[in-house]
Amino acid sequence: MDIIFYNGTVRTMTGRTETALAVAGDRIALVGSDEAVLARALPTTRRIDLQGRCVLPGFVDTHMHLLLTGLGMQILDLRGVTSPEEIVARGRAYMSERDLQPGEWIFGFGFDHNLFDPPVLPDGAVAEAITSDHPIVLDRICGHVAAANALALKLAGFDGTTEIPGGVLDKDGNGRLTGVVREAALDRLKKAAPRFDRAWVAATVERTGKHLAAVGLTGVHSDDLAAVGTDWPTLQGAFRDLEARDALSVRLWQEWEAPRPEDLRRDVLSQPLRSFQGSPWLKVGNIKLLADGSLGARTAWLREDYSDDPGNCGVAVYAQEELDELVALCHENDLQVACHAIGDGALAAFVSAVEKAGAACPKALRHRVVHCQFGDRALYERMAALGMGADVQPAFVPSDAPLVPSRMGEARTAESYAWKTLLDLGVVLGGGSDSPVESFAPLWGIHCAVNRPGNPEEAGAPFLPREALSPEEALSLYTTGPARLANAEEELGTLEAGKLADLVILAADPVTADPGTIKDIPVVLTMAGGRITYEK
Repeated sequence: MDIIFYNGTVRTMTGRTETALAVAGDRIALVGSDEAVLARALPTTRRIDLQGRCVLPGFVDTHMHLLLTGLGMQILDLRGVTSPEEIVARGRAYMSERDLQPGEWIFGFGFDHNLFDPPVLPDGAVAEAITSDHPIVLDRICGHVAAANALALKLAGFDGTTEIPGGVLDKDGNGRLTGVVREAALDRLKKAAPRFDRAWVAATVERTGKHLAAVGLTGVHSDDLAAVGTDWPTLQGAFRDLEARDALSVRLWQEWEAPRPEDLRRDVLSQPLRSFQGSPWLKVGNIKLLADGSLGARTAWLREDYSDDPGNCGVAVYAQEELDELVALCHENDLQVACHAIGDGALAAFVSAVEKAGAACPKALRHRVVHCQFGDRALYERMAALGMGADVQPAFVPSDAPLVPSRMGEARTAESYAWKTLLDLGVVLGGGSDSPVESFAPLWGIHCAVNRPGNPEEAGAPFLPREALSPEEALSLYTTGPARLANAEEELGTLEAGKLADLVILAADPVTADPGTIKDIPVVLTMAGGRITYEK
C-alpha cells in the first residue's frame, strides 16, 4: 500500500459508507474499516488521519472549455461591467498593460448587457473605440454573440453580402455590418485568428489543471477544438508531453465540434479513435453540435416566440433534415453526440434526430443534451426512453432565474431546469459549469443543485424548489453521472477496490452539512491516478 486514509467518512457512492481507504499505484486497493485497512499497511505506507473528514470520488465536470478557461486568466476580462464605456476603459487598460505584437488578436469575454441601462448589446463601435490597430472580439458571457471591430471582420472576410448558415451578422438600416456577430457567424469569425500551438496548449493545460485540482476536479469533459482553440493532433501532442512528465492534474474527455458532415468526415472519421477511446488521460469524448444559442442573447430556439419579444423564437442552427443527417452519421460511426440545446425547439429537434438514428441502427451510445434548460415532460420522457443523458449546469439557475419568467412565460418556466424530473425519469445527468461562463468549482454547482438560489420574486427563495436535488443526488452529478455518460463505470465514479484512485477529500460531509454551507466546504486534498494533485 502506498497511502492509507483512515478515521474519516468514505462515501463510496455505491450506498456504502466506510471509514478508511487504501491506494496502491494508480488504483484503489481496499475500502473498509480502519482496522481492516490499516492491517494492510507496510513500513513504507503513508498513513493520513482524516480526522473525520469526508472522502468522495473525484469530481468530474461534464461540460466546460478548458483552454478558454485558461485563456480567460490572461485575456480581457469583461465580467461585471455595467456599461459600454466600462468595456472601453477596461480594453484600453488591458492594452496598456501588455506588450502586444503587431496584428495580435485581442479577445474579451464576459459582459452581460442585461446589466446595462439601457440593456443594449455593444456593437462594433465599442470594439473600435478600444482599438482599430488590432483585430478585437468582445464575447458576451454566453459565448453566442459578440462585438467585433472592422479589422476582425475584414480578416474573417465578412462584408454586407456574407451569408452564413446558422449564423447572423447584424446590419444597420443601410445594409452595413454593425459589428454584432451571432452563433455560427461568430465561430467563423474566430477561426480567422491563429490556432493555439503545442507549447501553449501544454502550458495552459498544466497551469489550469492545478486550479481545477484545487476545487476537487479530477476530470473534465471539455470543448477545446472550437473556433478559439486548437486541433486534435496538437492536443494529443501536448498531452503526451505532459504525461511524460507526470504533469497532468485532470483527465480530459475531448468534445469535438464538427458542425457539418464534411467537418466530421475530414477531422474525426479520418482518425482511428471513437468515443471513449484514447489514453488514460486524454480520450475522444463526444461530437459537440450546437442546435441553438442562449437565453441571455434571445437566440435559444423556442417552439413558440419569446414572451417578451413577439416574432422572435431564437436561432435554429439546423433544419431538421440537417440535424438528422449529422446525428445519424455520428451514431453509425460509434460517436456519442452532445448537442447544445437550451430552447425547447432545439431539444425537440435533437430528440427526434436521436430517435431516427436509433431506429435505423440500434446501439447504446447515450447521446447527451448539453444544458437542457427548457422542455416539457413529454420531451423528458422521450429522452429517458432513448437512454439519453444530459449535461446540466446548476450554476445557471442563479444567473438565469431573473430572466426566465419574463422571457419564457409561466407555463414554460414551470417545466424549466427540471433536474429532479429528469433524474426520476431515468435520464443520466452530469454536472457541468460551462466554464468560463460560470465558476468551475463543483461545490458551487452542488450548492446550486440543492438550494436552487435565485427566485426573482422573493430574495433568497429557491427557484422552482420542487426540482431541487438531495445532497446525494447533487453529488451524483459530479461522480457517478459523469462515469456513466463516458461509459467509464468500470474505472471511475465510485470508490471501490480496483478502480482508479481518483478522489477528493473535503473538510466536511456535504450530505450531513447544513445545505446552506455546502459551497463553503474547503477542499483538503485531491488525488488523480494515485497521485496527489492538490493538498491544502
